[in-house]
Amino acid sequence: MTEKSYLASTTIEDDDDEDIKSNTTSSLHISNTISKPNVESILQAVATIFHSQMQEDQSMGKKFDEDNDLFFFSEEKYIKEKPEEFDEKRIELLREPPSIETIFEFTKALYDCAQFR
Repeated sequence: MTEKSYLASTTIEDDDDEDIKSNTTSSLHISNTISKPNVESILQAVATIFHSQMQEDQSMGKKFDEDNDLFFFSEEKYIKEKPEEFDEKRIELLREPPSIETIFEFTKALYDCAQFR
């Protein structure tokens, strides 16, 4: 005679309307896999890393020379090329590092374009 054992499984709802599953067998219920990643979570992590690096570079006073390939991405390049288009307030805003949310929105837009959305 074969015995069957059934263990209870429950579903818990949290404030975000996401179902969190748990059971008595200590199994993991994953919602992200290599073949089905949570893109927004990955982009949020990338945005946080970019922001951290920007803050570190700014605190160290890191600047790129004009012959450096990264100078192309520097606001200083565009300020130098057309100084008449930038007043002091706008220059100050350009020199501030973007927020994590702004970086996230930018990388999400790039991702969406790459996915033809």
